[in-house]
Amino acid sequence: LAHALETLREPRRSEADAVDARQEIDLRSGASFTRFLTLSLQNKFDWSSNLGPTSGSPVISYGPCQFPTLGFIVKRQWEIYAHVPEEFWYVHVAYRNESTRQACDFEWGRKRIFDKFAAEIFFEPCSAEGAVARVESIRENPTYKWPPYPLSTIEFAKRASSYLRIGSQEAMKVAEDLYQAGFISYPRTETDKFSPEFDLRAIVAEHTSHPQWGAYASNLLDPQTGLWRNPGSGGHDDKAHPPIHPTKFTAGEANWDNKKKRVYEFVVRHFLACCSEKAVGSESVIQIDLGGEKFSTRGVAVKARNWLDVYPYRNWNQASLPDLREGETFRPHEVSLRSGHTRPPEKLKETDLIAKMEQHGIGTDATMAQHIETTLKRGYALREDQTMQFSPTPLGEALVYAYKEMGLDNLWQPFLRAYTESQVSSIACGQITKSSVVQDAIDKTQAQFRKALAQLMVLERCVGHFFAKSRGRGR
Repeated sequence: LAHALETLREPRRSEADAVDARQEIDLRSGASFTRFLTLSLQNKFDWSSNLGPTSGSPVISYGPCQFPTLGFIVKRQWEIYAHVPEEFWYVHVAYRNESTRQACDFEWGRKRIFDKFAAEIFFEPCSAEGAVARVESIRENPTYKWPPYPLSTIEFAKRASSYLRIGSQEAMKVAEDLYQAGFISYPRTETDKFSPEFDLRAIVAEHTSHPQWGAYASNLLDPQTGLWRNPGSGGHDDKAHPPIHPTKFTAGEANWDNKKKRVYEFVVRHFLACCSEKAVGSESVIQIDLGGEKFSTRGVAVKARNWLDVYPYRNWNQASLPDLREGETFRPHEVSLRSGHTRPPEKLKETDLIAKMEQHGIGTDATMAQHIETTLKRGYALREDQTMQFSPTPLGEALVYAYKEMGLDNLWQPFLRAYTESQVSSIACGQITKSSVVQDAIDKTQAQFRKALAQLMVLERCVGHFFAKSRGRGR
Protein backbone atom coordinates (compact mmCIF):
# COMPACT_ATOMS: atom_id res chain seq x y z
CA LEU A 1 0.00 0.00 0.00
CA ALA A 2 2.82 2.37 0.88
CA HIS A 3 4.58 1.53 -2.41
CA ALA A 4 1.38 2.22 -4.36
CA LEU A 5 0.92 5.62 -2.71
CA GLU A 6 4.53 6.53 -3.37
CA THR A 7 4.35 5.61 -7.08
CA LEU A 8 1.05 7.18 -8.14
CA ARG A 9 0.56 7.64 -11.87
CA GLU A 10 -2.14 8.79 -14.22
CA PRO A 11 -4.81 6.13 -14.94
CA ARG A 12 -4.33 4.42 -18.29
CA ARG A 13 -7.06 5.45 -20.68
CA SER A 14 -6.70 2.21 -22.67
CA GLU A 15 -7.61 0.09 -19.62
CA ALA A 16 -10.76 2.15 -19.00
CA ASP A 17 -11.66 1.88 -22.70
CA ALA A 18 -11.33 -1.90 -22.50
CA VAL A 19 -13.84 -2.06 -19.63
CA ASP A 20 -16.24 0.28 -21.46
CA ALA A 21 -15.98 -1.74 -24.67
CA ARG A 22 -16.82 -5.01 -22.92
CA GLN A 23 -19.82 -3.44 -21.20
CA GLU A 24 -21.17 -1.89 -24.40
CA ILE A 25 -20.72 -5.07 -26.44
CA ASP A 26 -22.39 -7.20 -23.77
CA LEU A 27 -25.30 -4.78 -23.34
CA ARG A 28 -25.98 -4.48 -27.05
CA SER A 29 -25.89 -8.22 -27.82
CA GLY A 30 -27.59 -9.25 -24.58
CA ALA A 31 -30.49 -6.81 -24.92
CA SER A 32 -31.01 -7.57 -28.61
CA PHE A 33 -31.17 -11.34 -28.33
CA THR A 34 -33.05 -11.34 -25.02
CA ARG A 35 -35.77 -9.24 -26.66
CA PHE A 36 -35.75 -11.49 -29.73
CA LEU A 37 -36.09 -14.71 -27.72
CA THR A 38 -38.68 -13.35 -25.32
CA LEU A 39 -40.98 -11.83 -27.96
CA SER A 40 -40.61 -14.85 -30.24
CA LEU A 41 -41.30 -17.55 -27.64
CA GLN A 42 -42.84 -16.06 -24.50
CA ASN A 43 -46.53 -16.70 -25.25
CA LYS A 44 -46.30 -19.58 -27.69
CA PHE A 45 -45.59 -22.50 -25.37
CA ASP A 46 -46.99 -24.08 -22.25
CA TRP A 47 -43.81 -23.79 -20.19
CA SER A 48 -45.24 -25.94 -17.41
CA SER A 49 -45.44 -28.90 -19.78
CA ASN A 50 -41.80 -29.87 -19.24
CA LEU A 51 -40.38 -28.33 -16.08
CA GLY A 52 -40.07 -24.95 -17.76
CA PRO A 53 -40.18 -21.47 -16.21
CA THR A 54 -42.74 -21.04 -13.42
CA SER A 55 -43.91 -17.75 -14.91
CA GLY A 56 -46.52 -18.02 -17.64
CA SER A 57 -44.79 -15.26 -19.62
CA PRO A 58 -41.10 -15.65 -18.81
CA VAL A 59 -38.25 -13.41 -19.90
CA ILE A 60 -35.97 -15.65 -21.94
CA SER A 61 -32.59 -14.01 -21.60
CA TYR A 62 -29.42 -14.21 -23.62
CA GLY A 63 -25.94 -13.26 -22.44
CA PRO A 64 -22.72 -13.47 -24.49
CA CYS A 65 -20.96 -15.23 -21.59
CA GLN A 66 -24.02 -16.95 -20.15
CA PHE A 67 -24.84 -18.88 -23.33
CA PRO A 68 -21.36 -20.31 -24.01
CA THR A 69 -21.37 -21.37 -20.34
CA LEU A 70 -24.69 -23.13 -20.95
CA GLY A 71 -23.26 -24.50 -24.20
CA PHE A 72 -20.53 -26.40 -22.33
CA ILE A 73 -23.17 -28.04 -20.13
CA VAL A 74 -25.46 -28.98 -23.01
CA LYS A 75 -22.62 -30.23 -25.20
CA ARG A 76 -21.47 -32.60 -22.46
CA GLN A 77 -25.06 -33.82 -22.05
CA TRP A 78 -25.24 -34.54 -25.78
CA GLU A 79 -21.98 -36.50 -25.55
CA ILE A 80 -23.57 -38.60 -22.81
CA TYR A 81 -26.69 -39.16 -24.94
CA ALA A 82 -24.57 -40.15 -27.95
CA HIS A 83 -22.44 -42.68 -26.11
CA VAL A 84 -22.92 -46.26 -27.28
CA PRO A 85 -21.42 -48.77 -24.80
CA GLU A 86 -18.83 -51.08 -26.35
CA GLU A 87 -17.86 -54.36 -24.75
CA PHE A 88 -14.18 -55.00 -24.16
CA TRP A 89 -12.10 -57.82 -22.68
CA TYR A 90 -8.92 -57.95 -20.63
CA VAL A 91 -6.73 -60.52 -18.88
CA HIS A 92 -6.73 -60.19 -15.10
CA VAL A 93 -3.91 -61.64 -13.00
CA ALA A 94 -3.90 -61.70 -9.19
CA TYR A 95 -1.16 -62.83 -6.83
CA ARG A 96 -1.31 -63.58 -3.11
CA ASN A 97 1.47 -64.67 -0.78
CA GLU A 98 -0.13 -67.29 1.42
CA SER A 99 2.37 -66.88 4.26
CA THR A 100 2.33 -63.04 4.51
CA ARG A 101 -1.22 -62.63 3.16
CA GLN A 102 0.05 -59.81 0.92
CA ALA A 103 -1.78 -59.55 -2.39
CA CYS A 104 -1.83 -57.48 -5.56
CA ASP A 105 -3.48 -57.30 -8.97
CA PHE A 106 -1.45 -57.07 -12.18
CA GLU A 107 -2.57 -54.90 -15.08
CA TRP A 108 -2.37 -56.30 -18.59
CA GLY A 109 0.14 -54.54 -20.83
CA ARG A 110 -2.43 -54.37 -23.63
CA LYS A 111 -4.94 -52.74 -21.24
CA ARG A 112 -8.07 -53.97 -23.03
CA ILE A 113 -9.16 -55.07 -26.51
CA PHE A 114 -12.53 -54.99 -28.23
CA ASP A 115 -12.27 -58.33 -30.05
CA LYS A 116 -13.32 -61.27 -27.87
CA PHE A 117 -11.77 -63.88 -30.15
CA ALA A 118 -8.38 -62.10 -30.06
CA ALA A 119 -8.65 -61.75 -26.29
CA GLU A 120 -9.24 -65.47 -25.91
CA ILE A 121 -6.14 -66.21 -28.01
CA PHE A 122 -4.00 -64.01 -25.74
CA PHE A 123 -5.64 -65.50 -22.65
CA GLU A 124 -5.09 -69.15 -23.54
CA PRO A 125 -1.31 -69.44 -22.86
CA CYS A 126 -1.70 -67.34 -19.69
CA SER A 127 -4.26 -69.75 -18.26
CA ALA A 128 -2.66 -72.98 -19.49
CA GLU A 129 -2.12 -75.71 -16.91
CA GLY A 130 1.23 -75.28 -15.24
CA ALA A 131 1.72 -71.71 -16.50
CA VAL A 132 3.98 -69.70 -14.21
CA ALA A 133 4.73 -66.00 -14.06
CA ARG A 134 8.30 -64.73 -14.00
CA VAL A 135 9.32 -61.40 -12.47
CA GLU A 136 11.15 -59.56 -15.25
CA SER A 137 11.98 -56.34 -13.46
CA ILE A 138 11.43 -54.40 -10.25
CA ARG A 139 11.90 -50.64 -10.42
CA GLU A 140 11.82 -48.26 -7.50
CA ASN A 141 11.71 -44.52 -8.12
CA PRO A 142 11.12 -41.48 -5.95
CA THR A 143 7.76 -39.80 -6.50
CA TYR A 144 6.34 -36.55 -5.21
CA LYS A 145 3.13 -34.70 -4.61
CA TRP A 146 3.74 -30.99 -4.92
CA PRO A 147 1.98 -28.42 -2.75
CA PRO A 148 -0.52 -26.09 -4.43
CA TYR A 149 0.38 -22.70 -5.84
CA PRO A 150 -0.79 -19.60 -3.97
CA LEU A 151 -4.51 -19.09 -4.33
CA SER A 152 -6.03 -17.09 -7.21
CA THR A 153 -9.74 -16.38 -7.61
CA ILE A 154 -10.30 -19.03 -10.26
CA GLU A 155 -8.46 -21.69 -8.27
CA PHE A 156 -10.35 -20.69 -5.12
CA ALA A 157 -13.69 -21.13 -6.94
CA LYS A 158 -12.66 -24.54 -8.29
CA ARG A 159 -11.42 -25.84 -4.96
CA ALA A 160 -14.34 -24.45 -2.95
CA SER A 161 -16.68 -26.36 -5.25
CA SER A 162 -14.62 -29.57 -5.25
CA TYR A 163 -13.43 -29.68 -1.63
CA LEU A 164 -16.11 -27.77 0.27
CA ARG A 165 -19.14 -28.50 -1.92
CA ILE A 166 -19.95 -24.80 -2.02
CA GLY A 167 -20.99 -23.27 -5.34
CA SER A 168 -18.50 -20.82 -6.83
CA GLN A 169 -20.76 -17.77 -6.57
CA GLU A 170 -21.71 -18.52 -2.96
CA ALA A 171 -18.07 -19.20 -2.09
CA MET A 172 -17.11 -15.83 -3.56
CA LYS A 173 -19.79 -14.11 -1.50
CA VAL A 174 -18.50 -15.75 1.69
CA ALA A 175 -14.95 -14.75 0.75
CA GLU A 176 -16.09 -11.16 0.16
CA ASP A 177 -17.66 -11.11 3.64
CA LEU A 178 -14.44 -12.42 5.20
CA TYR A 179 -12.47 -9.78 3.29
CA GLN A 180 -14.78 -6.97 4.41
CA ALA A 181 -14.31 -8.14 8.01
CA GLY A 182 -10.53 -8.14 7.59
CA PHE A 183 -9.91 -11.89 7.93
CA ILE A 184 -8.62 -12.62 4.40
CA SER A 185 -7.13 -10.62 1.55
CA TYR A 186 -9.07 -9.33 -1.45
CA PRO A 187 -10.56 -12.47 -3.08
CA ARG A 188 -10.70 -11.22 -6.67
CA THR A 189 -7.19 -11.67 -7.99
CA GLU A 190 -5.46 -13.35 -10.91
CA THR A 191 -2.17 -13.49 -9.01
CA ASP A 192 -0.86 -16.90 -7.95
CA LYS A 193 2.62 -16.01 -6.74
CA PHE A 194 3.88 -14.01 -3.77
CA SER A 195 6.33 -11.17 -4.27
CA PRO A 196 9.75 -11.57 -2.62
CA GLU A 197 8.94 -8.67 -0.22
CA PHE A 198 5.92 -10.50 1.23
CA ASP A 199 6.46 -11.46 4.89
CA LEU A 200 5.06 -14.98 4.73
CA ARG A 201 6.55 -16.15 8.02
CA ALA A 202 4.79 -13.38 9.95
CA ILE A 203 1.43 -14.64 8.70
CA VAL A 204 2.30 -18.22 9.63
CA ALA A 205 3.40 -17.07 13.10
CA GLU A 206 -0.06 -15.62 13.77
CA HIS A 207 -1.54 -19.12 13.50
CA THR A 208 0.78 -21.04 15.84
CA SER A 209 -1.81 -20.91 18.65
CA HIS A 210 -4.71 -22.28 16.63
CA PRO A 211 -6.12 -25.49 18.19
CA GLN A 212 -6.34 -27.31 14.84
CA TRP A 213 -3.40 -26.20 12.71
CA GLY A 214 -1.28 -24.34 15.27
CA ALA A 215 1.13 -27.24 15.84
CA TYR A 216 1.73 -27.52 12.10
CA ALA A 217 2.34 -23.76 11.81
CA SER A 218 4.90 -24.00 14.63
CA ASN A 219 6.69 -26.87 12.89
CA LEU A 220 6.65 -24.90 9.65
CA LEU A 221 8.60 -22.08 11.32
CA ASP A 222 11.07 -24.43 13.04
CA PRO A 223 14.20 -24.60 10.82
CA GLN A 224 15.12 -28.00 12.24
CA THR A 225 12.05 -29.65 10.70
CA GLY A 226 13.02 -28.69 7.15
CA LEU A 227 9.32 -28.22 6.45
CA TRP A 228 9.48 -24.66 5.09
CA ARG A 229 9.60 -24.10 1.35
CA ASN A 230 9.05 -20.78 -0.38
CA PRO A 231 5.78 -20.97 -2.33
CA GLY A 232 5.92 -21.89 -5.98
CA SER A 233 4.73 -19.59 -8.75
CA GLY A 234 1.73 -20.28 -10.94
CA GLY A 235 3.02 -17.68 -13.41
CA HIS A 236 0.24 -15.08 -13.07
CA ASP A 237 0.51 -11.61 -11.56
CA ASP A 238 -2.20 -9.00 -12.14
CA LYS A 239 0.06 -6.34 -10.52
CA ALA A 240 -2.92 -5.26 -8.40
CA HIS A 241 -3.57 -7.82 -5.66
CA PRO A 242 -1.61 -10.63 -3.99
CA PRO A 243 -2.88 -14.22 -3.85
CA ILE A 244 -5.73 -14.90 -1.44
CA HIS A 245 -4.32 -15.43 2.06
CA PRO A 246 -5.34 -14.97 5.71
CA THR A 247 -4.85 -11.46 7.11
CA LYS A 248 -6.18 -11.85 10.65
CA PHE A 249 -6.03 -14.75 13.06
CA THR A 250 -9.17 -16.19 14.63
CA ALA A 251 -9.94 -19.48 16.32
CA GLY A 252 -13.56 -19.03 15.22
CA GLU A 253 -16.07 -16.21 15.48
CA ALA A 254 -19.28 -16.83 17.42
CA ASN A 255 -21.50 -15.39 14.68
CA TRP A 256 -19.96 -17.35 11.80
CA ASP A 257 -22.04 -19.99 10.08
CA ASN A 258 -20.58 -23.31 8.97
CA LYS A 259 -19.74 -22.13 5.45
CA LYS A 260 -17.83 -19.10 6.65
CA LYS A 261 -15.84 -21.26 9.07
CA ARG A 262 -14.99 -23.76 6.34
CA VAL A 263 -13.97 -21.11 3.80
CA TYR A 264 -11.70 -19.36 6.31
CA GLU A 265 -10.18 -22.68 7.33
CA PHE A 266 -9.57 -23.58 3.70
CA VAL A 267 -7.83 -20.27 2.96
CA VAL A 268 -5.55 -20.71 5.99
CA ARG A 269 -4.75 -24.35 5.27
CA HIS A 270 -4.08 -23.60 1.61
CA PHE A 271 -1.68 -20.81 2.60
CA LEU A 272 0.20 -23.06 5.05
CA ALA A 273 0.34 -25.83 2.45
CA CYS A 274 1.79 -23.62 -0.26
CA CYS A 275 4.59 -22.60 2.15
CA SER A 276 5.47 -26.25 2.80
CA GLU A 277 7.78 -28.87 1.36
CA LYS A 278 6.52 -31.39 -1.17
CA ALA A 279 5.32 -34.82 -0.04
CA VAL A 280 7.85 -37.56 -0.77
CA GLY A 281 7.16 -41.17 -1.65
CA SER A 282 8.73 -44.18 -3.29
CA GLU A 283 6.97 -45.93 -6.16
CA SER A 284 7.68 -49.58 -6.90
CA VAL A 285 6.78 -51.10 -10.28
CA ILE A 286 6.90 -54.89 -10.73
CA GLN A 287 6.68 -56.25 -14.27
CA ILE A 288 6.04 -59.94 -14.96
CA ASP A 289 5.76 -62.20 -17.97
CA LEU A 290 2.98 -64.78 -18.09
CA GLY A 291 2.42 -66.86 -21.22
CA GLY A 292 4.29 -64.30 -23.33
CA GLU A 293 2.10 -61.45 -22.14
CA LYS A 294 3.35 -58.55 -20.00
CA PHE A 295 1.67 -57.44 -16.79
CA SER A 296 2.62 -54.86 -14.17
CA THR A 297 1.60 -53.62 -10.74
CA ARG A 298 2.45 -50.49 -8.80
CA GLY A 299 2.80 -49.69 -5.12
CA VAL A 300 3.60 -46.51 -3.22
CA ALA A 301 5.26 -46.03 0.16
CA VAL A 302 4.83 -42.51 1.56
CA LYS A 303 8.09 -41.35 3.16
CA ALA A 304 7.14 -37.79 4.22
CA ARG A 305 3.64 -36.33 4.05
CA ASN A 306 4.74 -32.72 4.72
CA TRP A 307 2.08 -30.33 3.30
CA LEU A 308 -0.52 -33.12 3.18
CA ASP A 309 -0.60 -33.07 7.00
CA VAL A 310 -2.26 -29.65 6.97
CA TYR A 311 -4.33 -30.16 3.81
CA PRO A 312 -7.05 -32.74 4.47
CA TYR A 313 -8.65 -32.08 1.08
CA ARG A 314 -5.99 -34.20 -0.60
CA ASN A 315 -4.63 -37.60 0.36
CA TRP A 316 -1.93 -40.03 -0.69
CA ASN A 317 -2.83 -43.61 0.05
CA GLN A 318 -0.07 -46.16 0.49
CA ALA A 319 -0.22 -49.41 -1.48
CA SER A 320 2.25 -52.08 -0.39
CA LEU A 321 3.33 -54.89 -2.71
CA PRO A 322 4.20 -58.52 -1.96
CA ASP A 323 7.87 -59.30 -1.45
CA LEU A 324 8.99 -60.49 -4.90
CA ARG A 325 12.47 -60.64 -6.40
CA GLU A 326 13.68 -60.15 -9.96
CA GLY A 327 13.88 -63.52 -11.74
CA GLU A 328 11.54 -65.20 -9.25
CA THR A 329 8.68 -67.35 -10.59
CA PHE A 330 5.27 -67.92 -9.04
CA ARG A 331 1.86 -69.34 -9.80
CA PRO A 332 -0.80 -66.62 -9.91
CA HIS A 333 -3.66 -66.89 -7.45
CA GLU A 334 -6.07 -66.08 -10.28
CA VAL A 335 -5.92 -65.73 -14.06
CA SER A 336 -9.20 -64.81 -15.71
CA LEU A 337 -10.61 -63.24 -18.85
CA ARG A 338 -12.87 -60.40 -17.79
CA SER A 339 -15.15 -58.12 -19.72
CA GLY A 340 -16.53 -54.64 -19.27
CA HIS A 341 -18.25 -51.87 -21.17
CA THR A 342 -17.08 -48.38 -22.06
CA ARG A 343 -18.82 -45.69 -20.04
CA PRO A 344 -20.09 -42.28 -21.12
CA PRO A 345 -18.29 -39.16 -19.94
CA GLU A 346 -19.40 -37.73 -16.61
CA LYS A 347 -21.58 -34.66 -16.36
CA LEU A 348 -19.55 -31.51 -15.98
CA LYS A 349 -18.56 -30.67 -12.43
CA GLU A 350 -18.20 -27.05 -11.45
CA THR A 351 -14.42 -27.37 -11.45
CA ASP A 352 -14.56 -28.70 -15.03
CA LEU A 353 -16.93 -25.93 -16.11
CA ILE A 354 -14.72 -23.19 -14.66
CA ALA A 355 -11.68 -24.77 -16.32
CA LYS A 356 -13.43 -24.71 -19.71
CA MET A 357 -14.48 -21.09 -19.21
CA GLU A 358 -10.91 -20.17 -18.31
CA GLN A 359 -9.52 -22.09 -21.29
CA HIS A 360 -11.82 -20.35 -23.77
CA GLY A 361 -11.79 -16.88 -22.20
CA ILE A 362 -15.45 -16.87 -21.13
CA GLY A 363 -15.66 -14.16 -18.48
CA THR A 364 -12.91 -12.97 -16.16
CA ASP A 365 -11.65 -14.35 -12.88
CA ALA A 366 -14.08 -11.98 -11.13
CA THR A 367 -17.15 -12.85 -13.25
CA MET A 368 -16.98 -16.59 -14.03
CA ALA A 369 -18.85 -17.57 -10.86
CA GLN A 370 -21.47 -14.94 -11.63
CA HIS A 371 -22.05 -16.32 -15.15
CA ILE A 372 -22.55 -19.81 -13.74
CA GLU A 373 -24.99 -18.49 -11.15
CA THR A 374 -26.91 -16.57 -13.83
CA THR A 375 -27.27 -19.73 -15.91
CA LEU A 376 -28.77 -21.47 -12.87
CA LYS A 377 -31.07 -18.60 -11.92
CA ARG A 378 -32.41 -18.29 -15.45
CA GLY A 379 -33.55 -21.90 -15.21
CA TYR A 380 -31.23 -23.08 -18.00
CA ALA A 381 -29.26 -25.58 -15.91
CA LEU A 382 -29.32 -27.44 -12.59
CA ARG A 383 -26.46 -28.22 -10.19
CA GLU A 384 -26.56 -31.31 -7.96
CA ASP A 385 -25.50 -30.32 -4.43
CA GLN A 386 -23.63 -33.51 -3.53
CA THR A 387 -21.66 -34.04 -6.74
CA MET A 388 -21.59 -30.40 -7.96
CA GLN A 389 -22.43 -31.73 -11.44
CA PHE A 390 -24.48 -29.77 -13.99
CA SER A 391 -27.38 -30.84 -16.18
CA PRO A 392 -29.26 -28.67 -18.66
CA THR A 393 -32.95 -28.08 -18.08
CA PRO A 394 -35.34 -28.70 -20.98
CA LEU A 395 -35.41 -24.95 -21.65
CA GLY A 396 -31.61 -24.65 -21.62
CA GLU A 397 -31.20 -27.60 -23.96
CA ALA A 398 -34.02 -26.36 -26.20
CA LEU A 399 -32.38 -22.96 -26.72
CA VAL A 400 -28.95 -24.38 -27.50
CA TYR A 401 -30.51 -26.98 -29.81
CA ALA A 402 -32.42 -24.21 -31.61
CA TYR A 403 -29.31 -22.08 -32.11
CA LYS A 404 -27.44 -25.11 -33.38
CA GLU A 405 -30.18 -25.94 -35.92
CA MET A 406 -30.32 -22.28 -36.99
CA GLY A 407 -26.60 -22.31 -37.72
CA LEU A 408 -25.90 -19.77 -34.97
CA ASP A 409 -22.99 -21.64 -33.42
CA ASN A 410 -21.27 -18.37 -32.54
CA LEU A 411 -24.03 -17.66 -30.01
CA TRP A 412 -23.55 -20.81 -27.91
CA GLN A 413 -20.03 -21.96 -28.74
CA PRO A 414 -17.14 -20.14 -27.02
CA PHE A 415 -15.23 -18.98 -30.09
CA LEU A 416 -16.85 -15.58 -30.75
CA ARG A 417 -16.68 -14.63 -27.09
CA ALA A 418 -13.05 -15.71 -26.88
CA TYR A 419 -12.33 -13.49 -29.91
CA THR A 420 -14.10 -10.57 -28.24
CA GLU A 421 -12.07 -11.02 -25.06
CA SER A 422 -8.82 -11.07 -27.04
CA GLN A 423 -9.87 -7.82 -28.75
CA VAL A 424 -10.71 -6.23 -25.40
CA SER A 425 -7.29 -7.25 -24.09
CA SER A 426 -5.72 -5.59 -27.13
CA ILE A 427 -7.56 -2.38 -26.24
CA ALA A 428 -6.12 -2.53 -22.72
CA CYS A 429 -2.63 -2.91 -24.18
CA GLY A 430 -3.15 0.07 -26.48
CA GLN A 431 -2.86 -2.01 -29.65
CA ILE A 432 -6.32 -1.23 -31.02
CA THR A 433 -9.03 1.37 -30.43
CA LYS A 434 -12.26 0.93 -28.52
CA SER A 435 -14.38 2.23 -31.41
CA SER A 436 -13.01 -0.27 -33.92
CA VAL A 437 -13.59 -3.22 -31.56
CA VAL A 438 -17.13 -2.12 -30.69
CA GLN A 439 -18.01 -1.57 -34.35
CA ASP A 440 -16.59 -4.98 -35.29
CA ALA A 441 -18.69 -6.59 -32.55
CA ILE A 442 -21.81 -4.74 -33.72
CA ASP A 443 -21.27 -5.94 -37.28
CA LYS A 444 -20.87 -9.54 -36.16
CA THR A 445 -23.88 -9.39 -33.83
CA GLN A 446 -26.07 -7.83 -36.53
CA ALA A 447 -25.14 -10.60 -38.95
CA GLN A 448 -26.18 -13.24 -36.38
CA PHE A 449 -29.36 -11.31 -35.55
CA ARG A 450 -30.47 -11.09 -39.18
CA LYS A 451 -29.80 -14.79 -39.56
CA ALA A 452 -31.95 -15.49 -36.50
CA LEU A 453 -34.83 -13.31 -37.70
CA ALA A 454 -34.99 -15.24 -40.95
CA GLN A 455 -35.39 -18.55 -39.08
CA LEU A 456 -38.19 -17.93 -36.60
CA MET A 457 -39.95 -21.09 -37.76
CA VAL A 458 -36.84 -23.15 -37.02
CA LEU A 459 -36.64 -21.61 -33.53
CA GLU A 460 -40.26 -22.49 -32.80
CA ARG A 461 -39.92 -26.00 -34.20
CA CYS A 462 -36.85 -26.76 -32.09
CA VAL A 463 -38.37 -25.44 -28.86
CA GLY A 464 -41.53 -27.38 -29.75
CA HIS A 465 -39.55 -30.61 -29.39
CA PHE A 466 -39.33 -29.86 -25.65
CA PHE A 467 -42.53 -27.94 -24.81
CA ALA A 468 -46.17 -28.22 -25.81
CA LYS A 469 -47.75 -25.37 -27.77
CA SER A 470 -49.79 -22.94 -25.73
CA ARG A 471 -53.53 -22.97 -26.44
CA GLY A 472 -55.38 -19.78 -27.19
CA ARG A 473 -52.28 -17.57 -26.90
CA GLY A 474 -51.18 -15.08 -29.50
CA ARG A 475 -48.70 -15.89 -32.20
